[in-house]
Order: sequence, then C-alpha cells, then structure tokens
Amino acid sequence: MSSIQVGVRVPPHLHKELENHAAKMEASKSEIIINALARYLECTEDIPLNQRVAALEAQVKNLSTLMK
Repeated sequence: MSSIQVGVRVPPHLHKELENHAAKMEASKSEIIINALARYLECTEDIPLNQRVAALEAQVKNLSTLMK
C-alpha cells in the first residue's frame, strides 16, 4: 500500500509523550500516529493485521511486566 506524507506540528510535550510511547511499544512514531488516527476516525480495519497483532503483543508484554 502506498502512503502519503503529511506534515503536522505538535507541542513539545506531546512529541515527548509520542517518543516515550513509541519506545515502550517498540513501534515507530508513524505507526503510533497511524493507529491513533485510524482509531479516532473509527476505521481500524485499515490497520494491517500484523500491526494490530504487534500492538496487542506489546500491550500484553507491558501488562506482564506490571504484574510481576
């Protein structure tokens, strides 16, 4: 699937949160933004299955760490 580049400006505190979340989820900032936008627009079926599975795996990993 081809993609279109979109430029946005975000406040420094949101960028820092994005960087932290991307590192925690072991995902790129683009993946995080695309997933968030798809959820916001209620079109999550457009997120590739491998990305949805990877996000779920990362969430399970984080939850497992918290449970220890």
